[in-house]
Amino acid sequence: VKTYSFRRTLAFWGAVMCVEGCLLFLWIDLITTYAIGTPEMLYELTKVPNLVGGLFFMTGLYLAWFELINMDTEKLNANKLNYVWVSIQSLSDLGIERSSYVGSLTYLIGAVFFTLSQVSDFWELTPGVHSVLIDWPLI
Repeated sequence: VKTYSFRRTLAFWGAVMCVEGCLLFLWIDLITTYAIGTPEMLYELTKVPNLVGGLFFMTGLYLAWFELINMDTEKLNANKLNYVWVSIQSLSDLGIERSSYVGSLTYLIGAVFFTLSQVSDFWELTPGVHSVLIDWPLI
């Protein structure tokens, strides 16, 4: 029962984090579409919620990844919880398709690149560094 509750809680909070991130992304569209606030406030009303939304979204995707790579863990207090990586063979033995593993990892890597570009956007950078850190990950 503890394993089921642990995984169920991870799935719930992962979904909540992704929804919160998406709501903050919608906030930015609302601000820019209806021109809410003054031009001086536009930075605070768009950049900060975009970063926070990206962090929420990345956290939700990490929780989904964490749940997937710990499917072979039978108990919550197991000493072998995986935090970043897992043996593909152990997931295959449980009947988990390789596409689930690759898809979840790809989403997480994309969220990390997106968050890196959001954090980098807070500073004035040279055009070359700007294109590598900010423009490229947002393509």
